[in-house]
Amino acid sequence: MTWLARLVRKGYFELPKSSLTLPILAFFSIAVLSGIQSVHPLTSLNGQYGRWEGLSTTATYLILFAAAYGIAKDRTKHRPVTLAIIGSAVVVSLIALVEYFWTNPYLLFAKVYCAAGFGEPNQFEAARSMASFGNATFLAAYLGMVLPLIASSLFASERRTAPKPLLYTALFLVATSLMFTFGRGAWLGAAAGIALTGALQWKQLWASRRIIAIALLVVIAGVAIVQFSAGSYTVSGRLASIVSIEGSTLTRVQMWESSLPLVAERPFLGAGPDTFKYVFGKYKPEGWVEHMSDPLVDKAHNEFLQLAVTTGLAGLAAYLWVLVAFAWAGIVRIRTLEEDSGAWLAAGAMGAALSFAVHLQFNFSHFSVSPFFWIATGLAAGVFEANAPRKAFMLNISAPAQAAALSLLAIVGLSLTILSASPLVADVQFAKGRELQAQHKPEPALARFESAIGINSLEPIYHVSLGETMLQLGTNKNSDRYINQGIAAFEQARKLNPSDEQVYFRAGAALLEAGRNGKPTLLRQVIAQHEQGLALNPVMVDAYIDVGVAHAYLNEVDEAIGAWQDALQIAPASDRAYFNLGWAYEQKGDADRAKEAYLKAYQSNSKMTEAKDAYDRL
Repeated sequence: MTWLARLVRKGYFELPKSSLTLPILAFFSIAVLSGIQSVHPLTSLNGQYGRWEGLSTTATYLILFAAAYGIAKDRTKHRPVTLAIIGSAVVVSLIALVEYFWTNPYLLFAKVYCAAGFGEPNQFEAARSMASFGNATFLAAYLGMVLPLIASSLFASERRTAPKPLLYTALFLVATSLMFTFGRGAWLGAAAGIALTGALQWKQLWASRRIIAIALLVVIAGVAIVQFSAGSYTVSGRLASIVSIEGSTLTRVQMWESSLPLVAERPFLGAGPDTFKYVFGKYKPEGWVEHMSDPLVDKAHNEFLQLAVTTGLAGLAAYLWVLVAFAWAGIVRIRTLEEDSGAWLAAGAMGAALSFAVHLQFNFSHFSVSPFFWIATGLAAGVFEANAPRKAFMLNISAPAQAAALSLLAIVGLSLTILSASPLVADVQFAKGRELQAQHKPEPALARFESAIGINSLEPIYHVSLGETMLQLGTNKNSDRYINQGIAAFEQARKLNPSDEQVYFRAGAALLEAGRNGKPTLLRQVIAQHEQGLALNPVMVDAYIDVGVAHAYLNEVDEAIGAWQDALQIAPASDRAYFNLGWAYEQKGDADRAKEAYLKAYQSNSKMTEAKDAYDRL
């Protein structure tokens, strides 16, 4: 809006010649086409809840690229924009260090970040710094991009950047905080980015050998602090795990292998931006996401594969075109630039872009980090093409027309502000509702969910939570009115997003609780909902168990046995499935098979004393 207002006031605009314009437009155009034919167009426009990497977000990335491109063409802005980037990273690094040494990471700044419903802090990784990102991996990616810019600033003269002691301090804080994230992909990316920055400034390397020596000592000091801190991770252990195909590394390999068939299903335009979660379910390996409380796999954790699945091979080709055009421009043009032309800024920005590109081969793009990648790319491209020819287009707007246009822009800008703020306000209400729900306060939670839906009725997860709360209240109060309203809320969620397996699984689980009290119609709906969810994700063990329980309440013991045996096909050590089978065989008078099932339940979970009691009784 600011850019448009300036155009109106100036009466003309200039179109710079850029080698990146065509590939970037191709990338975005293919993403739009992919979104039109998406398995869920609304998700492709707005992004999946909590990820928000739809077309609207991609558009803002390109706006940030264009803004950074324009800034970099003005040499007087190179120093202040670099200091702003490094200064911001210092603030974030200080937060990360304070959290690591003096607070629990998911109770301080991470909680602030997540307060508006952007996702819960990752409590599983509480031993890693998260700062204001709510996730250690996102923080690592950000800090990994800043380090090459600090390195390039050290190579440049002080009149171009900042005094060296300040830069050494920034290097120590950012590098140490990056190590405390224990983000292996970001470590590799930062190393690659710094190496590229040095290679692009190889003429200054020998003259800067004293700076390099001091910088190495600073980084080594930070690594030593991290290595010998009292945390549950160590630098050496995380480095060794990079080449070990186990744990999260093995998970990624399995994820990549399981994602490949998705590319063949929709090879040209893919499933649509940010829809990986909705198409991956039926390809999940057995043993993955067996329970509804497990975290869902909603990203491929490899950017090339993610793009191939969501925007097709056409989208991947356009994205590679952007990267190749950017790399080629840097290789060809940076050697001809002098320091006062911004060669140091271009080298650092290219290093930042490479750092993120390496990180993305093991993780995924996220709106909290990706803007900086596009800003770095725009800064480098702007430096490369500062002297490129431009073509001016005159607008010839009269003074009255200018006043009218500016008034219209003000109205549009205010409208967009309100439109942008309303989903955030709705998310705040929804987040408060979830907190109340977790505190077993369904009625206040219900009011919050209804408020969120009143502000933004297009978010399916709001309706799902409303449905769960309505059914809970209907069960507690034995109220058909609440139960019917809960069913209606789930139906609305299904209409908004029929591709989300969680809509069906959560509806089935909530209906089962409501149907236990002698309500056969609800039990039939449990079976129907879970069957629809299993069509999207056939390895959800909890769904098979719930289906079996519903059949059992309906006195359909043979059908219940079949469902629980299906669960054991996926999870051979499921204590719940074995215990339920024991009950079913006991109902059929088959004591031997009942004892065998009870014993296996207890062997799978020694805390299941009811299984041991049933075995002893028989």
